[in-house]
Amino acid sequence: MNERLKKIGIELSPIHKVVISFMTLILAGALLLILPVSSTGGVSFVDALFTSTSAVCVTGLTVLDTAKDFTFFGQLVIIMLIQFGGLGIMTFSISIIALLGGNYSIKWRITLESFYNEIKILSMKSILKRIIMYTFSIELGIAGILFTQFYGKFDFKTAVWHSIFHSVSSFCNAGFSTFSDNIVGYYDNSIVILALSASIIMGGLGFFVLSELFNYRHIKKKKTAVRLSLHTRIVLITTIALLFLGTAGFLVLEWNFVVKDFSLKAKILTAFFHSTSCRTAGFNSIDVGALRESTLLMMTALMFIGGSPGSIAGGIKTTTLTVLLGMLVTKFSGKRQVLFWNRALDPDTTEKAATLFILSGIFVYFSTFFLLAIDAFDLGTGLSSALFEVTSAFGTVGLSTGITPKLLTEGKLLIVLVMFIGRLGPLSLITALTINKKEVPIEYSEEHVMIG
Repeated sequence: MNERLKKIGIELSPIHKVVISFMTLILAGALLLILPVSSTGGVSFVDALFTSTSAVCVTGLTVLDTAKDFTFFGQLVIIMLIQFGGLGIMTFSISIIALLGGNYSIKWRITLESFYNEIKILSMKSILKRIIMYTFSIELGIAGILFTQFYGKFDFKTAVWHSIFHSVSSFCNAGFSTFSDNIVGYYDNSIVILALSASIIMGGLGFFVLSELFNYRHIKKKKTAVRLSLHTRIVLITTIALLFLGTAGFLVLEWNFVVKDFSLKAKILTAFFHSTSCRTAGFNSIDVGALRESTLLMMTALMFIGGSPGSIAGGIKTTTLTVLLGMLVTKFSGKRQVLFWNRALDPDTTEKAATLFILSGIFVYFSTFFLLAIDAFDLGTGLSSALFEVTSAFGTVGLSTGITPKLLTEGKLLIVLVMFIGRLGPLSLITALTINKKEVPIEYSEEHVMIG
């Protein structure tokens, strides 16, 4: 196919191939989900496409009940789509090439470096080994912990399946559940809530952060002087800060409302779990639709931020937020460079952060506008619910106030598009559109415009 395209003057870049790969997997998943063997009562193509997109984009928004509307085969298809989508089509392709002893083209390496900055200091095989090792080791460990809580309430085989499904779904930050009420039945179970939270956090940190933390712990045992990279320190501090602020905010806003009848332990678990989940995972242990408007607005901000670069999470990423805050501090302090721990960021990084933030904000705004225009009169969808739904789709989170199953066909297709773009990222799409364009080396005279 590639040779045929070259003959007519079309050459696909790695980014184009990634986009096509995701689209192919989504379509294949949709075709599998409409098969009679996948569902208990038949699934329309739009609903199958929505579910497949949500799984591949590790979002978790659902228009159907995964537990009741899909058979074991259908659930197996969904969890495979989550696993492949979570790790990325490109990662799996490179893994296959590595196993077959193939080589990587320069274009593929440059593409990978645009996704994972730290790839420059590691060999490709090392990266692949670590990705595979961390993914399956963490998923297996979390599944084992969950099994101890599920077994007894379910028979052995069912408990194993629930454990594996939730382990993969949580680490891949998907939010799909084989329980009709998601995790509501385990809202006060410390082991289930903390295990899922740990899995979500590790999946949202990024493979290179996990790798560096593992190496750091290993080197510290040898009492050798070592320091974490700037990227890892920013990711860890921002993640901890957001988890703390989200938990505290949830407790303050909902203490006398949704969780007023909960025990102190259940209140803290619920607040921490939703502070963790709403950043990218989409699991819920309470009815999100019953939350206050102020809580939903806070969660919307957390969903928009998302996880960290090089991870399975969506959103604008934690580093983008920190870089933008660093830019503000720099402007107010009168400095010329954005500094973190006496290290200056290059201008290209700050420009990318600002561009990503602006593009993402514009995209979410117009997506919310169109969702309201399509569905407002039929569903009575309010602004907060529509904004929450769109941001959840864009940040590949999966939380919903309950309007997802009620969306019209046009609304579902719009959310499908938002999930797809949210998974690939605005900058990735821009790269795909401009990768073959050449800049003309011409500089124009400058002129000032009044601001503010």
